[in-house]
Amino acid sequence: MEVTFEEFVAATAGRLLRTAVFLVYDRHLAEDLLQIAYERVAKRWKRLAKDNPEAYARRVLVNLAIDEKKRRARRGDLPVGSLADVERLTPPPAAGGISAGELDEVLRALPAKQRAVVVLRYWCDLSEQEIAQTLGVSRGTVKSHTARAMAALRAHMEEGRADGR
Repeated sequence: MEVTFEEFVAATAGRLLRTAVFLVYDRHLAEDLLQIAYERVAKRWKRLAKDNPEAYARRVLVNLAIDEKKRRARRGDLPVGSLADVERLTPPPAAGGISAGELDEVLRALPAKQRAVVVLRYWCDLSEQEIAQTLGVSRGTVKSHTARAMAALRAHMEEGRADGR
């Protein structure tokens, strides 16, 4: 039985919105990006319905988030969202010795592709190969982005311990 586009949206909206919020840390922007992603999926629905439309939608979301980060950097815009946007969607992740606010701070500071790799790996639970396909990069690039992002997270945690947080 083939799934309709409406059923696809109903089944994936929560997961994809949470992913988008983690990618851009702005609930309103995340909703806008998800809407654009769904529009692109709808245009290609006949072809995508037989394959994996969620993977395509996730790839569109990641690319839109990266493009948005670049656009904001050029214009100097700041996101209006906060960690509260993420908390409304899901309980904050448990991270040993680091508060949700600190995690939010360091994730926001990561470059867009490193943040995308972390979100796709540890939030969406995708494999390195799936992340590489989503981002359109090699597995080696995924590994290097992951290593750099995790090093930044570790450094931030070590810095917090040194500050007595």
